[in-house]
Amino acid sequence: CAHSVKQWQGEQALREARELRGMGDYSASEKKTLGVLEDFPQTLGDEALFQMGLLYTLPKNPKADYEKSRAFFEKLLTLHSDSKRKEEAAAWSFAITRIVRSEREAVELQKKLTQLEQTADARGKKLKQLQDELDGREREMTEHRDAVRQLQNRVTELESQLAKFKNIDLTIEQKKRATAP
Repeated sequence: CAHSVKQWQGEQALREARELRGMGDYSASEKKTLGVLEDFPQTLGDEALFQMGLLYTLPKNPKADYEKSRAFFEKLLTLHSDSKRKEEAAAWSFAITRIVRSEREAVELQKKLTQLEQTADARGKKLKQLQDELDGREREMTEHRDAVRQLQNRVTELESQLAKFKNIDLTIEQKKRATAP
């Protein structure tokens, strides 16, 4: 009879722990559940382990920790293979394993994204530098083209003057020949 009263007290403590968890008092719920786990490892251990596993999955719990949660579910599966919570614990363990793996992959992808963004930024800066350099070279080419045009115009002017001087020289030569005996 004393055993059943004590068992009832343990079950009551687990109910209170669930209520505390539902009210958001995660620390008190954890303390009460761990007490049950310590006092009733064989008879209520599976339920206490299950509740601890759930407690660490709650996003509002400041101590939320998927690894700890998974450890409690795995411990339930190991120590209480005949538990009525066995299938649920296995499902939670599987889901948490997938979540943890996905989170790790997300972190790795975020790192890769950051590296790619840094590479893109560096290449963007290099592209800007090359574009500025190209713009400078294009300005130089434009200046050289303008200088070449000016020189060509000057050559054309000089050729025109040279032709005039040749005509004058020919005219003078013809007049000398015409007046020469």
